[in-house]
Amino acid sequence: MIRVQLAAAGLLLALAAPAAAEETGTTGVAAQIRALRAQSNAAIAAHDFEGMRRFFVDDYTILPGSSGASFDIEAFRRRIVPTFADPTFVTYVRTPIRIIVGRSGKRAAETGRWVGTWRTPQGEMRLSGIYQAMWVPTPAGWRLKNESFVSLACAGGARCTELD
Repeated sequence: MIRVQLAAAGLLLALAAPAAAEETGTTGVAAQIRALRAQSNAAIAAHDFEGMRRFFVDDYTILPGSSGASFDIEAFRRRIVPTFADPTFVTYVRTPIRIIVGRSGKRAAETGRWVGTWRTPQGEMRLSGIYQAMWVPTPAGWRLKNESFVSLACAGGARCTELD
């Protein structure tokens, strides 16, 4: 239990700590990553997997918030495309809280909050939590190497019991 509390305290400190990007003068990278995240969110809102895919490196992995199992790109495609086809699904929005660029410039860490939204007969259902993402520089610009999501709350729908 103490380890869990220490880990949670460490995450909170990391979110509150000054960003290395701010310390090393690489704030332009953080701004680029924020812009890329906004474009990625727009691709999700358009239910466009290929639009999302362009932000991933070839060996990208994701740990979805409710599954507990990580996926490569193809497994993620098989999981998200049916979600995009679900007429009740609206979007996922990831909102960066902090972007820290490593002093070497070889990677950046993005932490933030995410919300998934569905329209249900009872109204809007919202699944939400926190996430962490690793970005790496490539010849095509900064790309996602991996993302890890944690589902923390669900409200507004009967499906919350299966998603939360």
